Amino acid sequence: MKLYLLEYIDQNLPRDFTPYSIYEIEADSMIIGSLVFREGTDQMHYYDGHIGYTIEKDYQGHYYAYQACLLLKDILIKKGYNHVIITCDPENKASIKTIERLEAQYLETADIPIRLRHVFTEHEKVKRIYRWELR
Repeated sequence: MKLYLLEYIDQNLPRDFTPYSIYEIEADSMIIGSLVFREGTDQMHYYDGHIGYTIEKDYQGHYYAYQACLLLKDILIKKGYNHVIITCDPENKASIKTIERLEAQYLETADIPIRLRHVFTEHEKVKRIYRWELR
């Protein structure tokens, strides 16, 4: 499995966005999903998380998101991060399993503040919040 940096975006960002990297996730010579890393502090990404991932439906259930996060871990350590925040919707059982497999520490389930809701989809109002120690 491999991660490929597809794009780094650091210019003309919308309000409340920080620079971010988009990676393609490859397995068996197929692009099976993507992973986003958002730069910034815990406070900046407490509700959206530093890391977001998507695995194509046909490839779900094979721990690819977990493996992609492990590949990203070395990149993050080189960037100087010793931990990151990862969040998910409370109903997203697959993402909860991925985050728990990473042994991230559950912090809380919290309402997204109204001032930040413009960054999320209309149905996103609550997030499970975890801290993943990288070292």
